[in-house]
Amino acid sequence: LAHARGRCHNATMHALAVFAAVALSPSSRTSIRSSAIATATSMDRLNVAARGRESVVDPEIPKLFWPMLEHLANIMPQELSGFTDLEMPHDLHFVESAKPRSTMESWCFKSDRLRKVRCTYIDAGAQAQVLNSLWYPSPELDLPVLGLDLLSFGPKKLCVIDIQPLPYAREYHHELVRPLDAVRKRYPLFLGEKSNKIYSDDIFFSPIMLFGRFKDAEEVKNTLFPVFKEYVAFYIKMLNECEPNTDPAKMEQVLGGQRDYDQYNSERDPAIGLFKSYYGADFANSYVYDFLFTSAEPTHLV
Repeated sequence: LAHARGRCHNATMHALAVFAAVALSPSSRTSIRSSAIATATSMDRLNVAARGRESVVDPEIPKLFWPMLEHLANIMPQELSGFTDLEMPHDLHFVESAKPRSTMESWCFKSDRLRKVRCTYIDAGAQAQVLNSLWYPSPELDLPVLGLDLLSFGPKKLCVIDIQPLPYAREYHHELVRPLDAVRKRYPLFLGEKSNKIYSDDIFFSPIMLFGRFKDAEEVKNTLFPVFKEYVAFYIKMLNECEPNTDPAKMEQVLGGQRDYDQYNSERDPAIGLFKSYYGADFANSYVYDFLFTSAEPTHLV
């Protein structure tokens, strides 16, 4: 939830977390899990287009980023060889809060070239719409991770999309994504700079990060969605063209970089405040360490 500013998002997640902390009192937090969804696998729940694009909280409000989730659901099985479920705790599949009304659903997958792909969608009607997705390459592929973070909190709307380098190969990973610089420059709306309030360094950010605010559904449709598709397509192409290296030492280096990424973001991601405010501390801790950043040591329990 949580996907460009370090963990790939965050100026955006920061706004969400602050909103949630202010809007909710501890007495109003209620979480309920849907047994039907909880027992279904991620692949079983992948047909998101059948759900419709209206908010389940308020049918008058569209799920702003649902078309992007539909796009991912369509292309992942088609273009990622060996795409299938990656087991995740059933009680993290789906959660609801009563005040304010919200739902959060999560999916987890793997493929021949990705050891983990996770997606999260939060629907709180006009108050909040969030799509977060993070893609981790398999250890035999020396590649950066893909982070997609799209957030809307009332009038505040933010995009953070990045193909994020790992520290051990920072310059090499920057070079791999250099062709996207020309794509990025075609979308001046997303040429902003991330805030340093939460991430004071650039260790997990690339020069081609898309960071910017947008106004409404028209900008989502005409500007955000096209560049979203271009970045995802570039990443899939890079993934499929990468030459595997099965040297054990190299694979451990890749996994070590991904562990560092998870640790860094588990300690800084402001979305954790949102999860705690909406769904309670126990759920937030489990969600962070059992789903979002599973390679991290739980040093920052909320």
